[in-house]
Amino acid sequence: MKVLWIRGGESIRFTRPHTFFTLGVRGSGKSSMLEHLGIQYLENGQNILDLFGSRDGEGLAWLRSSLVDPEDILLVHSDNADVTAPCDSKPISKIRLDDFETYRIIISSSPLYSSPSEEFSQVNKIIGLLYKRLHWKKIVYCIVREASNLFYSRLKVANNQTSAKAEMIYLIREARHMGVALGLDTLKY
Repeated sequence: MKVLWIRGGESIRFTRPHTFFTLGVRGSGKSSMLEHLGIQYLENGQNILDLFGSRDGEGLAWLRSSLVDPEDILLVHSDNADVTAPCDSKPISKIRLDDFETYRIIISSSPLYSSPSEEFSQVNKIIGLLYKRLHWKKIVYCIVREASNLFYSRLKVANNQTSAKAEMIYLIREARHMGVALGLDTLKY
């Protein structure tokens, strides 16, 4: 697949922190599009953070990727979980800022948390680290397969819905300053 900007027809440079937002009905290929964009970032020397996926663990499919070796993948999980995997894994409380430079793919997948509520609460630690990313060598392409999940996670740390929405919009608007490319999708009925 060749991806171009509509206006001007020039190729998208996957060495810049762009924001991609896909809309569609169930089964229309939104997640596949975000994953394809992720592959483009990987092929251009950048890294991936697969942050929110479905409860069935679709983000874990990166473990089968031929683009990276298992030692280049980090699974992030609940502090209350024990994970045995062919790659490195860390409880979310132990993830550090330099992990975004070290690992080609970081996966935080729903089955690695006891509940969606726990996942939404704990993933804010990762988002907090992204805010601290003031300099970088590699872009982190962050995949959020359902944009509302980002909002729900921000509700866990915000005082109210207005504040959570403002924080989410701030992240989307300012991500490029943190070296973060965003890939978001949501359903369109």
